Amino acid sequence: MNYLSIDVGTTNCKCQLFSDRGEILAEYAAAYGFYTENGETYVDVVSLCEHVRGMISAVAAHNPVDSICISSFGESFVLLGANDEVLFRPMLYTDPRGEEEALAVAARFSKERMFSATGTLPHSMYSLSKLLWIKNHAPKAFAKADKLMLLCDYLGYLLTGERAIDYALAARTGAFDIGAKQFDGELLAAFSIPAALFSAPKPTGSVVGRVKEKVCKELGLSETCTLVLGSHDQVCSALGAGALEENDAVDGMGTVECITALFREKPENCAMGEQGYVCVPYAVEGLYCTYMFNYSCGSLVSWFRNKILHGYKGKEENFFGYAEKNMRDEPSRVLALPYFAGAATPYQDIGATGALLRLTAQTEDAEIYRAILEACAMEMKLNAETVRAYGVNVKRAVATGGGANSEKWLQIKADIQDIPIRTLRSSEGGLCGCAMLQAVAMGTAADLNAAAKIFVRYTKEFTPRGGKRYAQNYAKYKKLYQLLKEID
Repeated sequence: MNYLSIDVGTTNCKCQLFSDRGEILAEYAAAYGFYTENGETYVDVVSLCEHVRGMISAVAAHNPVDSICISSFGESFVLLGANDEVLFRPMLYTDPRGEEEALAVAARFSKERMFSATGTLPHSMYSLSKLLWIKNHAPKAFAKADKLMLLCDYLGYLLTGERAIDYALAARTGAFDIGAKQFDGELLAAFSIPAALFSAPKPTGSVVGRVKEKVCKELGLSETCTLVLGSHDQVCSALGAGALEENDAVDGMGTVECITALFREKPENCAMGEQGYVCVPYAVEGLYCTYMFNYSCGSLVSWFRNKILHGYKGKEENFFGYAEKNMRDEPSRVLALPYFAGAATPYQDIGATGALLRLTAQTEDAEIYRAILEACAMEMKLNAETVRAYGVNVKRAVATGGGANSEKWLQIKADIQDIPIRTLRSSEGGLCGCAMLQAVAMGTAADLNAAAKIFVRYTKEFTPRGGKRYAQNYAKYKKLYQLLKEID
């Protein structure tokens, strides 16, 4: 059997076709722009659908496709009428519309109640706040609304005619009861929102149904091609990295850094939510996950390269090779605070700024660069220490994303965070995770553990060499935010 995995991002989508032996048979990627109307920016859902159809058709032209599974980013949704006409395009999670509505939700329901039920606290990023904004500011569209779908279930609906959303992606609406595994009827009723707007919640990896006959003919698929229910991109990436047990974690070292950590007990302390951490049902029954963020990771390395070195990278194959060739294997004397795009978890301070301290006339660029790498690692260590109070323990991690291409950075992270860190054969862990879900759903793998043995392939492991060498710098690092905030 062949499994087609599709990942949908805000401005690009990509796919890989896997064999049931774990081989990558084909891959495509396509970029699409935003849609702008009346000065507002939206996900260009029409262009997205065209590109997804094009990728499926291109794969099917040369290979049989037995199943399809889709992962997507969360929160953004398309609002449809009774005849499936688009009433309102998907707003980005960064869109400020919904801020007042989030405050209205917070005024109606306590933090304790919201976090216990939904695993989140009211925020403008979530679908609920955006929907309430439409209700208040585009009442005609809201009155005609028949369906609300996030991008994963929307694309699945176009393929099969069935409406299904997995628990993890449903949790990104801010209106899903993560304990009852259903949309929160009391919460929705309080704001006169019909629960029927949302797709039917189902476990990640459920069989949604056969692709419609008409679509199969149009795209060159076999009439037995089946849609398997995908999930939030962070969950699929964690699956594709082999995170299947409590205390596993995946460290996505992209422009932004995100650690997805797994745990078993559903926390009730809303202080966890106040620090920006969520509780999300994971793809493995009985497990939950949370996300720890640092807004500056790869973006901070890019800043150093473009603003400090003015784009110079030497004759090496990549920038890491140039920047690290003169970097000493000892902690930097320079201290860095990586809040160049604000502070994410646990401070939730978008106005925070970064810093470089303890510079002298002898400080070299390699030492500043190392301090940046160390600061990113210390920030995630700070996060791991913080969530430990809520029963989340990070004992091992798999690194993905562009930052995972730096072996010296990964060793620094292993040393500072005091956990072993492994890498994968491909940075596209989310597509691998979708293939695992398909293998189980289609019956070629008994469970996700068996699927992981087929699809998840590690390359290197970096073991900690003792965190004591960074103990003094880390103790100072933990004080920097509060100290600098007083003079910022």
